[in-house]
Amino acid sequence: MAALTGAAAALPSAFSQVGTTALNSGSNDAVPATYRHWREQARRLLEPLAKLMTPERASLDIHGPASANGTNSDRLESVARPMLLAAHYLQSAPEIDGKSGKPDDGALAFREKISAWFRQALLLGTQEDGPQSWGPDANYHQIHVEMGLLCLALQIAMEHLWTPFSATEKTQVARWLGSARHSGYVDNNHYFMGIHVLEFLRRTGHAQTGDAAVVDEYFDRLEKLHRGGGWFQDGINQAYDYYNAYAFNFYGLWWAHLHGDTNPARAKRWRDWSRQFVADYEHFFAASGEHPAFGRSITYRFNSIAPFGLAVLENTTDLPLGRVRRLCTRNLDFFLRHPIFQDQGCLAVGWLDRFEASAEGYTGAASPYWAAKGFSPLLLPPQHAFWSAEEEPLQSERGDHARVIKPAGLLLRSAQGEVEILNAGSQISHTNLRYGAWKWSKIAYRTGTAFTCAFPAQTNWSPDSALTWRTPDDRIFGRHSTVATELTDSHISYRWALGYAPHQTNVGVDTTLWWRAGWILQVHAFDARQPGELRLGGFALPGTNGTFARNETRSVLSVWNRNHRHGSVLQALHGFDRAGWDERVDETKPRAHLAAPFHATPLFFRETTKAAGIVAALAWTGSDPQEAEPWQVVSGAAQSWTLRHSLLGEWSIAHRSLPEISFR
Repeated sequence: MAALTGAAAALPSAFSQVGTTALNSGSNDAVPATYRHWREQARRLLEPLAKLMTPERASLDIHGPASANGTNSDRLESVARPMLLAAHYLQSAPEIDGKSGKPDDGALAFREKISAWFRQALLLGTQEDGPQSWGPDANYHQIHVEMGLLCLALQIAMEHLWTPFSATEKTQVARWLGSARHSGYVDNNHYFMGIHVLEFLRRTGHAQTGDAAVVDEYFDRLEKLHRGGGWFQDGINQAYDYYNAYAFNFYGLWWAHLHGDTNPARAKRWRDWSRQFVADYEHFFAASGEHPAFGRSITYRFNSIAPFGLAVLENTTDLPLGRVRRLCTRNLDFFLRHPIFQDQGCLAVGWLDRFEASAEGYTGAASPYWAAKGFSPLLLPPQHAFWSAEEEPLQSERGDHARVIKPAGLLLRSAQGEVEILNAGSQISHTNLRYGAWKWSKIAYRTGTAFTCAFPAQTNWSPDSALTWRTPDDRIFGRHSTVATELTDSHISYRWALGYAPHQTNVGVDTTLWWRAGWILQVHAFDARQPGELRLGGFALPGTNGTFARNETRSVLSVWNRNHRHGSVLQALHGFDRAGWDERVDETKPRAHLAAPFHATPLFFRETTKAAGIVAALAWTGSDPQEAEPWQVVSGAAQSWTLRHSLLGEWSIAHRSLPEISFR
């Protein structure tokens, strides 16, 4: 009993129901409209799931792909991830009937229905050898990932999902969770899952000798992945992407929040890291609320905003509350106004619509519900200043700028409200190849445009916004390991290689990038050890149909979608032999673009021998036809260029990587 008391004491007032002043006011006016909006969106996402809640079942029959993790894992995932969404909703302030001024009976009945079903599913799924059993955890199994998430849900809405269980039922669930106690974990953010399972067992009176030592060891391993500023390399994945947001800086803050009293020094470290991380991370969001599609698990969508609500809850951000709320709300609403739902009304696998081919092998039908983490603002009670603070513009709304994130090797920049990631240091490791190298290997990732995938094999490379290489026997290679050599707010440089261990293929590349408005100037110095063909792609213009307006000259390729609202331009400056296109304009080819069924990508090519050389080009995407006009070379001397644009004026650049180019 003492352990349960301790667990309740660990939960802050933000997890309790809204205070009596608001509840007894007899009006919805006591609960800000901003808060009601978030609560309403959570319920709307839960309603299609509630229709699938069948008695005597420990899974939800969500239509979608099966993962490579096995049937039991997918069944558990269909409960654990929606349960996290339900937990955020269940702990929120009850809806008030506008006429009576009392809690809304229909909403209360809905809350009871879903909480009762999740409790039933938890008991059925954890019943050893029962017909609905999820089975125990095992070494390196996805099941303990879902267990860790489930433990957070149980603590967020403890009075709805855990407290009603009898002592015998709690012991049953705890015994099942205990099957993760001895398991092996992948050497990345997965260590957090073991931590949260063991800490939950400790808090609820089911600890065993050795649990605390394992938690300390897992934390030591996680903290060795820290590279500075709250940024972590994701273990064997060697990547810096959104797992920094919805894994490291989410699970770490949750541990500090729920269990930090056991190790105050460690809790302080994670809170300090969160403060530093969030200061960088706000720059990832466009004026529309969208963040650039980048890295793995793109289908989690508004999961990207997960750390913000926790950072406000834990007071680990100095950002103005009105700006944080604007950012979170715009990101949530951006995705919810797109067709991201499948036939049952549940979240579908994809990005801006249903596109199952874009997902990783570990993705199942219920995987998109990891987006539930994005509802962390609902942890803040209606009275919190977060909900009433005056809105402030996002960083991307304050004008074009660049933000260097040296620990991750990333540069974030905004251009006319859009946001772009220039990746100089996030690697494409052996492990990441199976997830789709194109999620990390591109020159730039821009909101409003996204990118194309490479099928049928995820180890292929797609050509847009990338320098790739084709061998004489038609093998295609793109970026692997990447090392940033220069990171400034005016340019970046990085070193990498095209090729792979089989056949010892190798083209070494040193890349330097500059930017102005929607344009990227790129210079690639290469050293080929075998003959082949380099291809440089511009941005892949998405389209809802296959009608594109293309224009070609000797050095400039441009394309606009049907309504001429969005375009992509690639201008060759040096070193190319010919031009071409990668496109899907009808149903004869499989879909490749993440954001739309059709696309068109401008390309330039360069035949290579066993020799060194340089290729240079300008790439643009945006919506302003005047800005899309090509540049003129005023001066193209080696190491010093001056370019002129009809709208943007002169652009002077000095750098050792610049080759001599002719006047145009």
